[in-house]
Amino acid sequence: MMFTDEYRGDNAVEAHGNTKLHVIHTNKKKQMAITMAQYERHLSLHHHNIVGIDLEYDNDPEATQKPALCQLSIGKNHPVLLFQMSDTERCTVFGNFLADPRYTFAGFSINGDKTRLERVKLEVANFVDIQKEWRVPEATMPLDSLGDVSGMLIDDYYNNMKKKITDDEHQRWATLPLSRRLIEYGAKDTYAAMAPIADTCVYAEGLELTNTEWRSMLGCLMIPNRGFHAPFLHRLTTADLQESWKLPSTIKFHASSSGKLTLETEHKNGYGDMQADYHIDSEDCINITTGWKDFVSQTAFEAGDVAMVFFYKEEDSINFTIFAL
Repeated sequence: MMFTDEYRGDNAVEAHGNTKLHVIHTNKKKQMAITMAQYERHLSLHHHNIVGIDLEYDNDPEATQKPALCQLSIGKNHPVLLFQMSDTERCTVFGNFLADPRYTFAGFSINGDKTRLERVKLEVANFVDIQKEWRVPEATMPLDSLGDVSGMLIDDYYNNMKKKITDDEHQRWATLPLSRRLIEYGAKDTYAAMAPIADTCVYAEGLELTNTEWRSMLGCLMIPNRGFHAPFLHRLTTADLQESWKLPSTIKFHASSSGKLTLETEHKNGYGDMQADYHIDSEDCINITTGWKDFVSQTAFEAGDVAMVFFYKEEDSINFTIFAL
């Protein structure tokens, strides 16, 4: 039987803080096509082209197990789609979306997902494994789920997400109707792959990134949250690499009107840091001045590099961590 269930408004799925997720659970190909068209329209007009993806499996033996549910998200301002693959016919629109090389699909520990998609003759063209892109292998705890990563990057709410439903419930993804607890788990697990990318980054106007740069950006996001403000992405120009760098007024950072800051980065020569002066001008723009040119020379930044800048405070100091994607 074909169905579409929506969870929105007072019935929306509550995530961390005041975040509420509009969720669509369906097995209808028409509804899938409508949602895919909305996703594609949004991705064509905005900076990021990353789609959060997760799969839940049926209860068959592992050797023959197939996807029961595919969850997709492009951020909190758009519906999270839960597509019930175990109870529908093959959907060409869905298959074409997964295979579209324009999009980067971010999942966690994706080898099992790839295998099960192959069993239903589907393939994700540009699949990024957040677990493999994690930049801090010396983390003190095993990162065995997307919830663990999101707990560090977004909110403690996501810690130990897999423990929020039982083992018995994990075996019911192909059993309809799905419980409210499974709907909530599926939506939040997938949104967690998107939140640091779609909902916390500030992009320079007109910025376009290659798939390689998107992958590198994802890796840069996978650092412990030290209280950073929304990271800023900008393609460096020749003018940016001179004696000073003026950031756009869209970057808001609560600090004195002038002072010292620490610039740090990881680059081809290893880790580097340096002190520099800054001031906030009459246009409310942060200008990095004395020390910037030396930092550029040390790091070998070049015009055309995409800089991803994290801003954070440590006690009384201001730190800018800059990665070249």
